[in-house]
Amino acid sequence: MSNEVKIALLAVVAIALSIWGIKFIKGKNILTRSNLYYVEYEDALSIQTSSSVVIQGVNVGFVADVKLQKGSEKVLVTLDLNKDLEVPKGTRAEIFANGFMGTKSVRLQFPPVEERQGMLEPGSYLIPGAVGFLGANIPQEELKQYVQIIQDGIKGALDSLNEGLSHGDPNSPINRSLKNLELTLANLQSATSSADRLLASSSGEIKGTLKSLNELSASLASSKAKIGSIINNADKFSGQLNEMDLKKTMTEVDQTLAGLKVTLNKADKALGSVEGMMTDVKAGKGSLGKLLSNDSLYNSIDRLSANADSLTKDIKSRPYRYIPLKGRKRVLKYDKLDAKKQ
Repeated sequence: MSNEVKIALLAVVAIALSIWGIKFIKGKNILTRSNLYYVEYEDALSIQTSSSVVIQGVNVGFVADVKLQKGSEKVLVTLDLNKDLEVPKGTRAEIFANGFMGTKSVRLQFPPVEERQGMLEPGSYLIPGAVGFLGANIPQEELKQYVQIIQDGIKGALDSLNEGLSHGDPNSPINRSLKNLELTLANLQSATSSADRLLASSSGEIKGTLKSLNELSASLASSKAKIGSIINNADKFSGQLNEMDLKKTMTEVDQTLAGLKVTLNKADKALGSVEGMMTDVKAGKGSLGKLLSNDSLYNSIDRLSANADSLTKDIKSRPYRYIPLKGRKRVLKYDKLDAKKQ
């Protein structure tokens, strides 16, 4: 045998062992024959493929497939069971927690031997079911015993508590709290009785008040149209009044603006006249313009002012020269005397 043939055979054996190993890890032994059964669950409780199927703790198969059926909310679970396993009619396939970590498995519950009515053919549907962790891992009788023990313990504790409350120390915190609660309930009952008596004594007044309120409501209901008409008229009058005030105010504003416009026009014309006059003054027109622009007139006025000042001083110092009916000789005489004095 050549080396190539040996290598090819070795490769085929390795591939076959790999396929068998993968299937074995998933829980299926391809070397043994098996049968398929189906279960429809409302809730698969997170069951997964390759989960184990057990009977009385013995592994008899695995979950081959889990899928949601089309057009339905049910989950179809396919169970791959051992070929030599006979499944009687009425068998329940119960999903249970196979440990504290939440791993789920399927447990087959066969009906009692005396109630069996034949066996199921491969491809048949089993009855779905589910049990909790305690129900799956603790036998029913033991579970009843545990529940009975818990009930007895709770009953004993309640009896002890009742005995302590009935014949125990009256100054204990529990007894004092019960007494306070009893007093509170008594006060509440007394207050309720007082309220009942008050309501009974005031029932006539309350009825009269309610009757008056009913009559008032009826009067208001009958006058609803009139009240609505009055409100509408008041609304219209208020609108007209507001409209009249607004029109009057707008008219006054228009008149004020018109007067202000006339005033501004007059002021504009006055400013135009002043501007024209200043232009004439700058151009040397008129007396004021000539006075501002002509130096000779200013000089003449200055000389006239100086001469007037000299004349005034001469009149003050030698008034005799200006006295009427004085002869020329007498004036010259006074002039000579003044010249000597100087």
